[in-house]
Amino acid sequence: MQAFIKTAPGVGNMVVAEAPVPVPGPGEALVRVKNSGMCGTELLVYDDVYRGRNRPMPFPLIVGHEASGEVVELCPGTQGPKPGTRVAMEGVSGCGGCFHCLRGNYNLCPDWHHIGLTRPGSHAEFVAVPTSSLLPLPDDVSFESAAFLEPLATVVHTLERTRPAPGQPTAIIGPGALGLLHLQVLRSAGLCPILVFGRRGDEKRLEVARTLGADAAIVADRNEAREHAARFTDGIGMALVIETAGTPEAVQTALDIAGGKGTVATLGLARTTEIDALSVMRKDLTWIGVVASVRRHYAEAIRLIRTGKVHPERLITHRMPLADALSGVSLMRDCEAVKIMFTPGV
Repeated sequence: MQAFIKTAPGVGNMVVAEAPVPVPGPGEALVRVKNSGMCGTELLVYDDVYRGRNRPMPFPLIVGHEASGEVVELCPGTQGPKPGTRVAMEGVSGCGGCFHCLRGNYNLCPDWHHIGLTRPGSHAEFVAVPTSSLLPLPDDVSFESAAFLEPLATVVHTLERTRPAPGQPTAIIGPGALGLLHLQVLRSAGLCPILVFGRRGDEKRLEVARTLGADAAIVADRNEAREHAARFTDGIGMALVIETAGTPEAVQTALDIAGGKGTVATLGLARTTEIDALSVMRKDLTWIGVVASVRRHYAEAIRLIRTGKVHPERLITHRMPLADALSGVSLMRDCEAVKIMFTPGV
């Protein structure tokens, strides 16, 4: 089969090449991948800056973790969706026995597995997945929409943690796919105004944000973001700020533009930054980190798609065969794409 593979540590070392079709082990199913979306994490993997939790990336490794497909077969003796079932797949699975797993929070398992990062992923014609990670799809949810369930479930997790209310002024920092999925969901929940901030080079992504209902989508540095936030809120500041850009400046900006009693949720992968801790205290802020999602978030994400109020497929700017995956990396690096959708096997 054809697959997109990180062959070794270091910058680059990614190729589209032939790989053996995986054989599902105990508790696993073999899934024929119908759609697989490129995530910004793959760019971090390409640049050799992604660092996992406690488990290092194995090499060679098929990447990709946002996918949908059809069950081909189950490992003998394994219970799960029968062959032919249309499915999406969770990205994260836990050990099942630690403190967090026993409480249903396997997104916090210190020994988690993540397809495409610690085990073979979905940028391939076939992938072997634990049956516990498969979600059967209703007939009215397309394969393309289902390939967004991994990031959309994370958006649901954000809402669970932040509990936003209609009419709250909100800012989203980072106009990538995760930020724009937040835009769609928060708009459907009645928050307003919603501002989306990006950096120079994000102009095309910001245009997509406008088409999705952003009240303003603006290229802004830290000072300019403060000015816009003040103008849209009569100087009060934002009630909710969602950071998805994954840069130190984005985190600093999020804390800057939040108003008194505001909430900041950070989802980007910025490791360190300098913050004005005194302003966090003086504004009485709530700062929340949101990581991944669990099954209940996927179930709600499926329901969101079925309402017709959230259309994740509108974020697809490029559809391409898996053979062009390296071109996809370039498009992501140049901020030309919001979401690239692969169709393996075509």
